[in-house]
Amino acid sequence: MRKSFLILSLVASLLLSACGVSGQTVPTLSHDFSTSTPNPGYPTAMPTFTPTPAALGSAENPIVIALVHPSPTTEQQSALSEIANQLGILLQQSVTARFFSSYHDLEYALQRQQVHFAWLQPVEYLLASQKGLATSLLVSNHLGVTGYGVQFLGHSDSGMVPYFNVGTHTSTAPASAALAQLSGLRGCLTDDHSLAGYWVPLGYLIQNNIPFLEPVQTYSYSAAIRALYIKGVCGYAATYAVSADPRTSSEVIKDLPDTIEKLPVLWLSPQIIPNLNLSFSPQVDLSLQSRVSDFLREFARTDAGKAQLSLALNYEVAALEPLPDSAYSTLRELLAVTNVRLADLLSN
Repeated sequence: MRKSFLILSLVASLLLSACGVSGQTVPTLSHDFSTSTPNPGYPTAMPTFTPTPAALGSAENPIVIALVHPSPTTEQQSALSEIANQLGILLQQSVTARFFSSYHDLEYALQRQQVHFAWLQPVEYLLASQKGLATSLLVSNHLGVTGYGVQFLGHSDSGMVPYFNVGTHTSTAPASAALAQLSGLRGCLTDDHSLAGYWVPLGYLIQNNIPFLEPVQTYSYSAAIRALYIKGVCGYAATYAVSADPRTSSEVIKDLPDTIEKLPVLWLSPQIIPNLNLSFSPQVDLSLQSRVSDFLREFARTDAGKAQLSLALNYEVAALEPLPDSAYSTLRELLAVTNVRLADLLSN
């Protein structure tokens, strides 16, 4: 009897174990995609809004004419503002004048499209045009010319040959022939921040494969002329030319009245360095370029206009003339062979 009870107990235990196994959940790799994902309740994205910039020349977006000057006088600021005001009346648009204390500040404004016209010196223009920020429109006529060049001077006792016609004020030979006689000599130049007094003369020598010794930096044109005059310091000197001749300056001629005879011009370059120019930014269309150019050229034809421009720019202006970017080609080529860093030539 007891044996039968044990057998029945064992059978019951096995049945209960089997039921427990069959009741467990069996894992599966399938997924029921018919089950909907609950909505997390995020807000619906709204379309982005890009504001339309105000039209150039409107009160909200005036045409800006700029000039670099670290400390303009009240009269200078008023003169440039008055020119901008008269231009605005002609255009029937809002025009304003703005001074910048440095070229770097002006360049930043050009990059941000906050300036549309700018009066630029040669180095400033080379930098701005190199970066596609400005294109020349007009150039100032200063002392009767729209640009200047360089002249190489020798001493009459040196036996050098002048390739220069005093009557026509032109060179009689190319630079390669005229400057070959300077091979291996040391020149008296102003300083390595000067275009006409340093880098352009060196550019002509390098471009024509004429070797030279490290120049003596005299820090002024009159000092370079004096050093060449007394002999023993340098074999030649180079100065600006065309617009004027520093040999005739009061600083030189007073003490050295025979400088013209003693220091003849060996060779004179063309006018490769344009004067102060007016440039426009890429945002300015052809129509606005033409209207601004026409107004300023006509304005500069009057005595009052010349006086106001000269005061505003702190630079004597006799007229304004068209200026293509190609006018800077020779200057760019000469500076390129010297490997000079243009930013180092900016006025302090």
